[in-house]
Amino acid sequence: MSNSDPSGSAVAARDDYFAALADARRRTVLRLVHERSPQGIEKDDLAFRLAAVTSDKQLASVTDDDHQRALVDLHHRLVPRLTDAGLLEETDGDLIRTTDHRAFDEPGFEAAVSGHRTDDAEELDAVFEALADSRRRTVLAVLSDQYHPIATETLARDIAAREDDVTEREVSGERVDEVLASLVHVHLPLLSDATLVGYDDDADRVSYEGHPAVRAEWIQPADSAPATTGDAGTDAVADSTAGTDVRTLDGRDTIIATGQSLCERAEDELFLMFTTTGLLEEGCFRRIEDAVDRGVDVYLGSRDPRVRDLVRERVPEVVLWEPQLDWLNLPPEGESVGRLVFADRDAVMLGTLGQPLPGDGEYAETAILGEGPHNGLVALMRQMLGSRLDGPDAQSADRRSQFPL
Repeated sequence: MSNSDPSGSAVAARDDYFAALADARRRTVLRLVHERSPQGIEKDDLAFRLAAVTSDKQLASVTDDDHQRALVDLHHRLVPRLTDAGLLEETDGDLIRTTDHRAFDEPGFEAAVSGHRTDDAEELDAVFEALADSRRRTVLAVLSDQYHPIATETLARDIAAREDDVTEREVSGERVDEVLASLVHVHLPLLSDATLVGYDDDADRVSYEGHPAVRAEWIQPADSAPATTGDAGTDAVADSTAGTDVRTLDGRDTIIATGQSLCERAEDELFLMFTTTGLLEEGCFRRIEDAVDRGVDVYLGSRDPRVRDLVRERVPEVVLWEPQLDWLNLPPEGESVGRLVFADRDAVMLGTLGQPLPGDGEYAETAILGEGPHNGLVALMRQMLGSRLDGPDAQSADRRSQFPL
């Protein structure tokens, strides 16, 4: 984000949040306090519990020295940093408790603060340190939209355009050079060390790698987060009809982030459809892979054999088929359905492709989003798709490729 961005305070708040999480002991403190909130916990009691966790001891085995070291660390380093980030507060009664920070309602919060093993802790330290900078988050947002590695100069131009809120053609060569220098010397090496990107400095190519702990909405601009996060900006939610609660999303970036967020939320079943390979970004693949690893049943359909071949190669566990019905094509004067994400039969996003955009081969995209078991759009999708998903595992491998829809 540029310094003139009116959402600068929101960007700074995100920086502080991720920086506060970039320390295993702080994450442990946050988890311990969260477990005792909203009532709160005394600092002395918190010190005993922190010492027990970090030294891998039972509470009864914590020594006075262990307790004193933890208490000093809490007082001088841990609690102040978390209160500065708006995550904790100290009451007049000398209790520590969590605030109403929206992070505690995020699906990925528990996973982010629950790891205790040293290797997990060090890995998460690096991930959150990498996220604690708005330019690095923009790097991840750009790369997660790409399927193939891209040139570092292309990445620099895209980032400059997003930060300055201009088109790529309006970005000066000097501005590209400034962003490129910061990427090469600072941001890409750090992101690579955190295993969030693949960076080949000899070939000047960079690609998205991702991490299971990273949520799609975390890497979106603070003023245009997906509608599913609860604080969407005006660009993300163009319309909201109170009676049906079907929201309209506008713009490729917002639609991608929202779809990826739905993939992350799936616990049992994920139903996807893509009409072209251009809609399967690397970030989508990562989240499909993560869903499979979590034990989610993933079904993906496309009439484009290239889409099916790509998915079969990357994630062979996904159930693939070629839709046999032509419902993806709306009337000629309308728009074509581009992507569909249906998570746990409880939340659905249906995206449509408009006119091709000049120069980049992409389309103007809009989408509608419905959430909740009683949502009209969700109910409609359940009626259309539900019976077709009841028992696809019983089909033979040959029949799966002809799974009717």
